[in-house]
Amino acid sequence: MTGKKQRLTGKRALITGSSTGNGAAIAKRFAMEGAEVVIHYRKSEEEAASVLDSIKRAGGKGFAIQADLSRRKEISEMFARIKRKLGGLEVLVNNAGLADGTIWNAPLKEITEVMWNRVFNVDVYGTFFCSQEAVPLMRRGGAMVNVSSTPALAGDTEGIVYATGKSAVYGMTKMLSRMLAPKIRVNCMILGSIETSWVNWLSPSRLKDLKSSIPLKRFGKPEEVANLALFLASDESSYITGQGVVLDGGEVTY
Repeated sequence: MTGKKQRLTGKRALITGSSTGNGAAIAKRFAMEGAEVVIHYRKSEEEAASVLDSIKRAGGKGFAIQADLSRRKEISEMFARIKRKLGGLEVLVNNAGLADGTIWNAPLKEITEVMWNRVFNVDVYGTFFCSQEAVPLMRRGGAMVNVSSTPALAGDTEGIVYATGKSAVYGMTKMLSRMLAPKIRVNCMILGSIETSWVNWLSPSRLKDLKSSIPLKRFGKPEEVANLALFLASDESSYITGQGVVLDGGEVTY
């Protein structure tokens, strides 16, 4: 891909959970900016192939890889394959997260240990073990971008399991930024209401009320998430680490 300014030329980037939604938008944007991208998916090879095809038709480089990030062994196998194919990484975006509306909407008294384990196995442990595996591949240094959400900062009336998991990711970001400095920068995108598949969990009236409560009167777009991820992954943010950057249209007051 060509353009006036390619901010990731020569960089190798893994974006977890990048066959749909925010992850797919990030993968496409990174490729547009010159990166060779690894499109990770858990289940849908067809969706991952569609993202890869879009990237290649536009002149970008990349390949798709499958792994269940709730399984430690599969994470190790994924990074071993990446090492064999690319030799290393400069960018890791820990975008993957478990999406299940029944967990988000579960009343407090119905939340179970299984629900906690399902979310934490992917969102928290998956983020940590991917970061752990990426460090040896970032010999030239690099950037990690994690994903949290605004309820981790301000609370909410729904989604306690998810919000707690994302709070752990934010805390992990703070820790890793200190542990891996100065070679690897670690930052976190703290996302508000972005228009991805989760909107299907809400009723039309709830969607209308939620949009009206946002000062910018709309949900964010995956492409706007990709813009932020690009900034945090590129040299434009070379003096930024350990930060949580909020993208929420002014939705929440902290």
